[in-house]
Amino acid sequence: MLRRLTFAVLLGAPLLFAQKKENTAPAPDTQPAGGRIRDERVSVENVSFWKKNATDGKGDYLEVTFDIVNKTEENIPLKMFIIAFNEKDLVDKEYRRYVEYPRWRKFDEDKKLHKVVLFNSIPEFNDAKHEEVAAYARNKEKAAAEMGKYTLPEQQPAPAGSKKKVTLQDFLRYVQYIHDKPESGLDVMLQGFENTKFTRKVEPTYRIEEKALKVNVWGKLLSKYRVDRKFFNHLGLILYDTESKKIVHRQFYSINGRFKIY
Repeated sequence: MLRRLTFAVLLGAPLLFAQKKENTAPAPDTQPAGGRIRDERVSVENVSFWKKNATDGKGDYLEVTFDIVNKTEENIPLKMFIIAFNEKDLVDKEYRRYVEYPRWRKFDEDKKLHKVVLFNSIPEFNDAKHEEVAAYARNKEKAAAEMGKYTLPEQQPAPAGSKKKVTLQDFLRYVQYIHDKPESGLDVMLQGFENTKFTRKVEPTYRIEEKALKVNVWGKLLSKYRVDRKFFNHLGLILYDTESKKIVHRQFYSINGRFKIY
């Protein structure tokens, strides 16, 4: 009973605050940092994945292709982000196989908990971008600390020669960074029908072909070999319309061992 009451309070409080805010001032046009977003003007089709060995022997590539289709006849300038990551359950599946929840417990909390252990992006997530995202996250934390009147813990420098391990917090910071700074993505012109010009952009990690009403994208993301290495099992695609100033496509795809074609 107490648990149900707690959930009711937690779910009800945001609604009360939202109603109060709505009565005092218009709510800003915002989008959540996670979840699925679609726009009737833009469609992503023919998504497929495959895995290849890196020629230098230091890892494997997740290669992906897809089409971005224009459902109108007007140009739509886009910014594109591609994220690949590995995600696993926090609960040991073998343990849960033999020690199940009792039948009276309808909600399995463990099934809702996950941990991201790897991620990468296109363009390459280099040291400069790491520093930019870290500075952005630190500023957000400082602003929250000032509002909450608490002191942030001092950042501890990493030991010399050690490599920073990617964590769930790092991944969420990057997703939030994309949401707040979508102008930092790759330029993609989703052309209409008038004055169409075939354009091909080729880089080491991606190839973009722009044509009438369609863009073909090919990209690859490196999963380096390491002791605790796991290959990518999820991929996220985010498209931002620079004219209408909104995200027109956001979806996270699950990749199984056979690399199913969507």
